[in-house]
Amino acid sequence: MKLLNKLNIQYLFFSLLAMAISGVVIYFALGHIINYQLDERLNETLIQVETQLKNKPDAVFYDPFIQVSPTEIRSLITVLSDTVVYNEMEKELEECRKISATISIENKSYRVEIIKSKIESEDLQILLALVTFAVILLLTVTLIYVNRRVAKSVWQPFFSNLAIIENFSVTTQQPLELGSTGISEFDHLNKVVTGLTRQIITDFQNQKQFSEDISHELQTPLAIISSRLENLLGNPALKDFSEILNSIYSSVRRLSKLNKAMILLRKIENNQFAAEEHTNLKIIVTEKLEEFSELISLKKLQLETDIKNNLIVPVPLALSEILISNLLSNSINHNTKGGKISIQIIGNQLSICNSGHEKIAEPEKLFNRFYKVDPSSNSVGLGLAIVKKICDLHRVEIQYHFNDNFHCFKLNILK
Repeated sequence: MKLLNKLNIQYLFFSLLAMAISGVVIYFALGHIINYQLDERLNETLIQVETQLKNKPDAVFYDPFIQVSPTEIRSLITVLSDTVVYNEMEKELEECRKISATISIENKSYRVEIIKSKIESEDLQILLALVTFAVILLLTVTLIYVNRRVAKSVWQPFFSNLAIIENFSVTTQQPLELGSTGISEFDHLNKVVTGLTRQIITDFQNQKQFSEDISHELQTPLAIISSRLENLLGNPALKDFSEILNSIYSSVRRLSKLNKAMILLRKIENNQFAAEEHTNLKIIVTEKLEEFSELISLKKLQLETDIKNNLIVPVPLALSEILISNLLSNSINHNTKGGKISIQIIGNQLSICNSGHEKIAEPEKLFNRFYKVDPSSNSVGLGLAIVKKICDLHRVEIQYHFNDNFHCFKLNILK
């Protein structure tokens, strides 16, 4: 949920709660005021009745809401209370306010009860409460609307800068240029983020330069060592040391392959290959099968292909070739003697399968760096890691499964 919407929802909730409480308070407050006014009118009427009795003790009151009767009780207590009276015309009970008092005039006591209806007052009370509630509701809606418009205006520079931050990529090595918002907090945030991205770019450049320098510096001594070892292996005088020299030579070659693979992986991670380029895997697979044909024949592997359809992938040509080469190399190197390789293109999917009798113990680690199913293998353990990295960076999903003694890798082109 967006921040503005969340703020508005909470503001609306508490506003409605405040309005409900205010409505109840206003209703009862108006009721109290109306009762107070009715009590004053009842007291005034009582004074008028007392004055009329003083002037004319035998006066008759025809008002049905005024009752005067002689009494022997001489208590001067005046009581105000709520009561109900049956309305003959409306055929219903009406709420009323009543005053009961005993007055003494010339040694005679009179019991006086005066009643006034609350109907008109209650209608006025409800009307005032509704009007007040409506005014508060209108004011709240107006404030929410104004608050939303103002908030959008205030937050617009923040969202504009956020869009710039979302498009930031360390591989472009372009520092952020965030506009001034005129708001101290946002400007401080922009300053911190800009400084942070500049530091990230600097660290990235330093790390990239360090990796390139190390890889470059390793290539020369490795090439020299390999060349010297080849000369030593060809020297008849060192025949007794041939096994040791072969072991050293194999280790050097493996180290050279590892260095090249790490350089390649670093370039892929740094997105140093052409972007927004598409290639046809059908053509790549066909070309790579010709390159590996001699190795396939040498291992006496049976090849089955169904690659009639084109399969366009959003992967640069160089990376597509590496992707297919690594998968084919994996299917050849880890195949059984006289086994089978099956390659198919169906819809948006490419599958490369090879025969194998044993299921991989930890298939979830298959794409990890330096993971090898057979620890004694001469592989550097980076081939499938490179494949996974290429797929992750170019909207291609790679899956592995083992079924009917076949190890299968499937590439799915995501839309």
